[in-house]
Amino acid sequence: MITIVAHRGWSGEAPENTIAAFKLAMTDPDIPIIELDVHLSKDGIPVVIHDHVLDRTTSGTGPVKAFTLEELRQLDAGSWFAPSFEGERIPTLEEVLLLTKGSCKLHVELKSMGDEYEGIEEKVIAIIQRHNMQEEVFLSSFDHDSMKRANEIDPTIRTGLIFLGKPTLLIEQLRYTGAASVSIHYAFITPLFVEEMIQNGIDLGVWTVDDPDILTRIIEQYPDMRITTNHPDRVLRIVRGDRVTS
Repeated sequence: MITIVAHRGWSGEAPENTIAAFKLAMTDPDIPIIELDVHLSKDGIPVVIHDHVLDRTTSGTGPVKAFTLEELRQLDAGSWFAPSFEGERIPTLEEVLLLTKGSCKLHVELKSMGDEYEGIEEKVIAIIQRHNMQEEVFLSSFDHDSMKRANEIDPTIRTGLIFLGKPTLLIEQLRYTGAASVSIHYAFITPLFVEEMIQNGIDLGVWTVDDPDILTRIIEQYPDMRITTNHPDRVLRIVRGDRVTS
């Protein structure tokens, strides 16, 4: 059965990585997972935003890490999407955890690169542990060393590796990091690769699929796929047998 992951919340209908987008994704029980991105503020607080800089999705400018949480709180994170979302703020990871606890699972991508956010794994995991949500949160990153550190801190929290291409020596990478899941760009999946993942018991997902034709093809060819999308409604209509247009 297809598993829908709402990318940065229901970001096709609300500003990405905001409480509004998360609440919208929570309105449909057939959307079991919400994906989000985490950076650290200047004062070391895990905050939810995708880009390393503020310019695209907020009224601020410059690196996220150059501002304290109090300063980030002053920024508008909704008007860029639509005037009706004026006043949306950059949420903290803790706020999102409390919002979703007991309702859906979270895929939390740590936006670490090298030593840019030293200690991000410890800070994020401490919040997850404080709210006893180890079973409700899944950590992932393009920085595979980050996932190795996360597994060393708390191996009860599931982790995954993200790839832009189709990796080689994948089984070895998973063993090294302790991760049990793989997410790759949808353009790189093949029947042989999917079968290899199934045979090795590896959870596999694709990102980020919005085009109705591509969604239909993936759903028909890989009916057990985990699909990350900005438009969960399009996936739902295909699964429910409705006609989908962009």
